[in-house]
Parts: sequence; structure tokens; C-alpha cells
Amino acid sequence: MHRAFFMFHQFLGGGMAEFQVPRKGISRRSFLKTSAAVAGVAAASGTATMSALAADGSDGGAPEEHDVVCVCGCNCQGTCSLVATVREGRMVNIRSNENIPYPAYERICNRGFSHANRLYDFNRVKYPLKRATWSIEEPHVENRGSDEWERLSWDEAAKLVADTLKYNTENYGARSNLFLRSAGNSFGVYGGSFTGNSFANVNGYTTLDVCLDYGDLHGIGQVTGGGWDFNQRNMSGDYRFAKTLFIWDTNPPNSQPHNWHFCIEAKEAGSNLVVIDPTYTVAASQATKWVPIKPGTDPALGMAILNVVIANEWYDTDFLREKTCAPLLVREDNGHFLRSTDFGEDGPAQLPEYPFYGMLLLQASKANKVPTLEQTADYVVWDADANARGAINETANPALEGRYEVDGVKVTTAWTLLKEHMAECTPEWAEKITEVPADTIVELARMYAQDAPSTIYAGYHLYDNCEVMGMTWATMAAITGNIGKKGASIGHLGKDKPYLNRTPDLFPNGLTGLANDIPWLALNEILETGQYLGKEFPVRLLYNVGANPVGSYAAQKRIIDEMLPKINCIVTNDLEFSDTVRYSDIVLPCTHYFEYEWIQGASHVPFINHANKVVEPIGEAKEDVDIFREISKHLGNDACTKFYSKTNEEMMRVIVDTEAGAKLGISLDNLRKEGVIADREENWVHWEDQRFPTLSGRLEFYVENPGARINIGKPIDKEFYHLPTYHEPNEAYDGSEQHGKYPLYHYCERTRWHMHTQFNYAPILRELDPEPFLRMNPVDAESRGIADGDYVEAYNDRGHCVCKAKFDMGVRPGMVSSPKGWPRDLYVAGSYQELTNDHLNTMHQNTSFDDTLVEVRKYEGEVK
Repeated sequence: MHRAFFMFHQFLGGGMAEFQVPRKGISRRSFLKTSAAVAGVAAASGTATMSALAADGSDGGAPEEHDVVCVCGCNCQGTCSLVATVREGRMVNIRSNENIPYPAYERICNRGFSHANRLYDFNRVKYPLKRATWSIEEPHVENRGSDEWERLSWDEAAKLVADTLKYNTENYGARSNLFLRSAGNSFGVYGGSFTGNSFANVNGYTTLDVCLDYGDLHGIGQVTGGGWDFNQRNMSGDYRFAKTLFIWDTNPPNSQPHNWHFCIEAKEAGSNLVVIDPTYTVAASQATKWVPIKPGTDPALGMAILNVVIANEWYDTDFLREKTCAPLLVREDNGHFLRSTDFGEDGPAQLPEYPFYGMLLLQASKANKVPTLEQTADYVVWDADANARGAINETANPALEGRYEVDGVKVTTAWTLLKEHMAECTPEWAEKITEVPADTIVELARMYAQDAPSTIYAGYHLYDNCEVMGMTWATMAAITGNIGKKGASIGHLGKDKPYLNRTPDLFPNGLTGLANDIPWLALNEILETGQYLGKEFPVRLLYNVGANPVGSYAAQKRIIDEMLPKINCIVTNDLEFSDTVRYSDIVLPCTHYFEYEWIQGASHVPFINHANKVVEPIGEAKEDVDIFREISKHLGNDACTKFYSKTNEEMMRVIVDTEAGAKLGISLDNLRKEGVIADREENWVHWEDQRFPTLSGRLEFYVENPGARINIGKPIDKEFYHLPTYHEPNEAYDGSEQHGKYPLYHYCERTRWHMHTQFNYAPILRELDPEPFLRMNPVDAESRGIADGDYVEAYNDRGHCVCKAKFDMGVRPGMVSSPKGWPRDLYVAGSYQELTNDHLNTMHQNTSFDDTLVEVRKYEGEVK
């Protein structure tokens, strides 16, 4: 073993050292000292590559080695195919896979290069553990975070979890066991985090929705009909064909580096590359135009763009008439579209909640169904030639504008309603809100509508008005025809893999009686009241599968101090000692996604990938499927026993070996042989037939029956959500109640050094990014007596964090920014997640991390 790598492992107790576990986690001082030591040793030895760090060349020999094709499973959504080099049983190098169908998707980023660091991380969980003072009868929740750990055998651990699940089920009902699945492990169509859904569903336990990055999806889905599914945009390679590309609310060079080159290729071909962001990001530095907008006001900018497009008649009339709801007639009495069936004995139709609410995993089957022409035949329009009512599929020239009366029912076209609704959203109105000059807004509208095709590369608008942001983006696309075409799309990710058969794996008992997810943001009220949807709902166990709610979710102090103490047992599958692991009672070590075989069929790349097992698991780590297989042995549930009696290979074959897949040359055997198989065109266009999964088959910028993302028994204002309507963020606006005390807008930036809360201890990345910081403009710092590099305390009513201040002129005055991902123990005190906002919006139920205000002062305490 190379000296630098050897010293690092010996110093931190990694590699083959004796069993050690952190009690509270590594201290900030120890971490910084160790990072410096490792960096110094690496520099002294003249090496910086993982290959050199792990090689053993002391005897001058050439160790046996081989390459293995695998997949990066982290949630940047890149799904990069990689080749790992294994030497004497250890992974020593990683590179991009050159043997893929479309070379444009061959990429690897600095996080990908550091996988060996994460794989052999000193912070790995190697053995099953139990908190010393915890038991089913006496959980001693007050000791979480400070207790000693006891090592268990796998059989002891599996039985203990099973006994707890059975005890809760027998005494409080199966739904008292809550399962939270997230992105801390791979998002495979087989393997990784989704296995938590399989185990929960086969046993009738409750599944939790993470409430992360779904708000604007829900707004887009109201218009396109996709619900809050991610199935929205064209393949990322299609960015190259946009003549105008809006990078809105995102910084792809950091968050999705695998996509950024497509954007630069568009720019080099002469496209308008426009970045709309409050801060001067890496993307902004490369843009043809940067639009620095006031934080949280983006929907107002979008609505003003709509106003300008309409006022200048830059819309696509043919697309409006043929592909959108523009000519549909809206009833004055109930706000619904007029249908011929409204005049029968039953009267106006009773509409289903639409888009369909419920768990994300069901969206592909409940939504995304495009209706036939026969199913849409009852929609009524006004025939401009006959000056009378007509059927939508039989009228050659439906009127786009006007008010009419049909059989005594007063109606207005949807297009007229939108035009009137947007009339007051002028560039001057928006300038006062957004601080974007009115003439700039006009320029943006002209670019988007006339320098087409145009694409909106959407980020996740993490403010309380995010649902309106999504509706506005989708409406911009609808009225200009910038959707379903080469170079024209909106939203997040591409279409799912319809040829895969995932239902038997995710829902072993089928869909009958399946309960909706419960949003995480609703859990606090459930814990306080013991009620949900008007019924008793005790919560006894929280099981985290690849989830780190303590580290990743908003209002961290409330989670630690108020929520977790109300839960008797917390179980976590994780590969490292995350913040959540440290507050758990039972910890089960799961494998890194290079330590087992799995299949990645992500919607956002035109491939399906096979991920080979690269190396044997560290310690006693097991893949999640096998963890649940161990627990199932002690549950005594026949359905669960039957499901887990299948081998992993049998589970994979059920998913992949389908008739539809065979037509594309896809099978498990072929995947193992090829590694990567293309299942779509390189630059695939979503909704190319321009038929949409709404009830009308058209883009419905007028939403006749708005629905909450998940039914939590709380009303929404349906009248408000018929058309995009601006509302302020919850907290982060100048007129808010909190603004007087906390005048600085706080933003959580995605960085190239972390992936959510992963890669935190990788020495290669920490050499470049050694500790947490708060970015702020020198103007704000000077007025507070803060110098660059001072330790500062950012605080509000929810909590505080202490870290270094880093001056950055690219940060907007009146705004500060925290990098996402850093764990609590690497701050001097507190954490950036103590500051963030966990307000529950009953419509979108999305965590509005950036909807946060703080004040900052120089820290006068001791820095240890």
C-alpha cells in the first residue's frame, strides 16, 4: 500500500484497522488536522491520483489487476458509466467508460474520480450496531447522539429489527412503522434505495415522501398532465439544438457537470445562453447574458415574460389552437371546461383530482396516460365559422378568444382568461418585485418566443412559490410552442423506461389497498397530535434507507430536539456515519454501489446500464435487498417470506426480461454482456407527437381542477391555481414579519465538492474544499465589522451555525450563501440546516430551503 494511503488509514482507523466507531463523529479539529496531514503526505510523495495513492510498488512488481464496468449511482442524475481498476482485490482507479453508444454522454466529474475515497472512507459503517441504552421497552431517546455503540451479529441485528416491527404492528398497527427512502445509495431499477419501498409495501408499513425538489415539478405537471413525476424534458443532448437556452435557478457546472458541455456547445453554435440567478455563478460567467434577479421572485419574471409575449403577439397561434387548451370553453359557474355531457341528466362532470396525487412511484401508471381522440370528443369549443358551439375534434376553426353562452351556460375561452389574467403583469410591475429592468424582461421575452426553438433548463425553485414557478415555465412553453420539438423543452429529466416491469418488485402485494406516501413536512404535526387524516396515527419507528433526514432536511434543530424524541425506534441503513446514523438506535451497514450488482435505468439518459460488482463489501456490509432479506427471516409474514425467497437474479430478470425490452435488445444477459445499451435516440424529444397526458390531451395552462401534490386532508385554494398567479415566498421577502430581525436572504448552494450529504470526508475533495463557510458580499460584512476569514454566526429563530466568512463579490448584497452537504460535526457550532425553513405548503408540500432569512454577526466564542 502506498505510504500516503497507508498513513491515512492508520491515522483514522480505516482499512484493516481494528473495529472502531465514532461516538459522536469525528471532531472538526481532528478532521481539519487530518485533511492537512493527508494533503501534505500526498504532496510530499509527489502523487495526487487515486491510482498512485492505492498502488503497492514497493517490491517493483506488477500486482494483478483487472477492469470492471460499473455505474456512478449518486443523485446528480448523470448516471455516468465508469470503468474501475481493481488491484489485488481493491479498487485503485476510476475512469469514464469509452465504450458507450453515444460518446457525448461519456463523462466523469471530480466526485466520480473520488469514489475510492468514499469506498474506503474511514467513516464507513462496517458492522451492525445498536445504541447501548436502547431497547424496545426502554428506548432512552434522550441518549441519542451521545450513547456508546454495541456491535451486533447480523442475525442479532435482523431479529432485533424484526421484533421491533412486529411489536409495533401488534400493538399499534403496521402503519406505525414509517419507511423513508432517499438518494444516499443508488437509484437503481434494481438495487439501492428503492428496496425500502419493496419491503415497506409487502408488509403494509407506511412510506414517507421526502418533500425534496418536487414543488416546481408539481406546477409543471399541472399543465402537462404528468402529475409531479420527473418525466418532463427532452434528453439532455437536445440542449445543443436550442437557439435560446434559459439556465434558470440552477448552476449545472456544479450540480450536473455531465450536462454542462451540451449547454456550452449550444452557445458555441450561436445560441443565446441566458443564466437567471441571484448570484454570479460559474454558469453565469459563461453566459451570453446573466440576469441577476432578487431571490425568490422568479415567478414574477416569468409572468412578465408571458405578458410581453401576449402583448406583442409573439405566441404561436397554430400551436395554441391545436395543441393547448386555448380554445376550450371555461364555465363561469364552476370553472371547469365545458363538455357536451354537461347537458345530460347527470349535469356537469365530477372531475377526479388531477393531476393524480399520490406516491411518485405510481405517477408513471396513474398519470402519463395520453387520452385517445374518442376520450376527448366531448370537449366543446366555439366554432368561429358557424358562430355556434362545436365539438373539439370536428371544428376546423375554433375561436381562440371571446365570451359566449351555450345552452344557458356562460363560458369564456381559456386563452381569453389567460390574456386578461396576465394583463397586469407588466415588465414595470415585475421590475419592482424582481429588480430586473423592464427592458431586460422585454429582451428575454423576445429571445424565448422569437429566437426559437427555446429550452428552459429548470433548477429546483426552493421557495414557497415554487408551484407557481413550474406553472409559469410550462405556460411559457405552451403559448410559444416551445415543447415537444427539437431544441424545445422544459422541466426535469426525461421519460421513464416503460419497457421495464417494476411493479412486482416495488409493490409485491399489488396496488390494492396501497396507502399514499405521507409527506415528511406533515410528520411534525402527526407526532404532536397523534392524528392523520382525522384518525389516530401513532408513530413508533422510523426506518431510513439511504436517507439522512437529520443532515439533509430543513429546520434541523427541530428534528433533533422535537421530532426524533417522539419516535421510539430509529433504524438506518447507511454506508457511512451520517448525521442521521448518529441519532439512530440500530444501524445496519449497507454496501457502496461498487460492492454489488445492480441495474440503472434512469429516465434522464438514453441508456440502460448494468453495474457490475467491483469489489467485495467492506466489513460486514450488505446490499439493501439482502438486509431486508435477513430481517424477513424473523418476521413471520408469508407474503414477505415469499417475496424474499426469490434470488437477486430472479428479481432482476422479472424487471428487465420483458417482451417490450426484448424488442430493444434488452435483457439481463445482454446487459451483462454489453454493459450499456441504448434505448432511445441520443437527442430524444419528449412529447414529439405533441399529445399530452392531460384529460384533454392538450397542454392545459388553465388548470380546471387543481390538486395538491399528495392528499393530506388540508384544503387548497383551487380558484387561485387555475392560472399562474404570483404570491410572495413564505419568509424571504422584504415585507415579511421576519425581515426586520433577519435582513439577509440565505441561500443553499449546490457545490461540485458534495452530492447532497455525500462525499463529505473524501480527502481528495477536502484538500480542495477543506471546511464549511458562509459566502457573503463585502458590503454586508463591512457594516457588521466582519473581515474575510473571520468566524461568524448566522442565526434566526430556528437555530444558528458558526463557520468562516468567505468574501465573494458574486454574491448579491443582502444575501448570504451556504454550501449544501456539510455535516454538523464540521461546523464550529450548529449547522446551516438549523437555519432552513420547514414551512408546509399544502399545495406542493416541498421543502423551501432557500425561503430563509438570517442575520450574521462576528463570532466571539472559542473555536476548537
